[in-house]
Amino acid sequence: MLIAGAAVSFILLNLVTWLIQNAFGGQVHIWENEFQREVRTYHEEPLRSTMLFFTYLGGFYSTVCVSLGFALLLAVWREYREALMLLVTSLGAWLLNTILKAHFMRPRPELEFWTHASGYSFPSGHATIAAAMYGMLFFIWARYRRQKNQSMVPAILCGIVLIALIGITRVYLGVHYPTDIIAGFASGFLWLVTCAYALSVWQKRKPQQPFDDAKG
Repeated sequence: MLIAGAAVSFILLNLVTWLIQNAFGGQVHIWENEFQREVRTYHEEPLRSTMLFFTYLGGFYSTVCVSLGFALLLAVWREYREALMLLVTSLGAWLLNTILKAHFMRPRPELEFWTHASGYSFPSGHATIAAAMYGMLFFIWARYRRQKNQSMVPAILCGIVLIALIGITRVYLGVHYPTDIIAGFASGFLWLVTCAYALSVWQKRKPQQPFDDAKG
């Protein structure tokens, strides 16, 4: 199931990229350059420091620490499936993004970078991993709230805002084109859906104790 999900993400992203290139040609690149120049006119503090903070949350070391930390916490609560799937989601998103970057080999924007960046540009690794890893965290939180007969809306909204902010920072800081972010969100979300579905199927086949029972 997970392999199929990764394959679907790869195929769909290639298909969408091909359609956009053939339908719009260089117009997309012109729009991206204009959008970046407009966004980067706002560079006063504290906006710039805020953007650097959120881009740091989507960085490699931050996402590794977050995923390992929450996986350990979930394991302490005896939510072993959630812990394992969180790690699988994070690792899978990183591998998928690495493969996609090597496949497309798109250079980064020719702008002054306001943060460190290396490697290819498309799709954004920050956007891919944020959509998948943070998406899984908020999905687990939303499931927990549903178990408590509480609204899932706060978890969903918090997840959307955090993931969106991480993606926006990459364009603002000059290290990605807008389509890099959109593609990263798309591939990360498809991988998230695959992992979330696998977790739900696993849970239905052999239910485990809810959070409160495990912690008690």
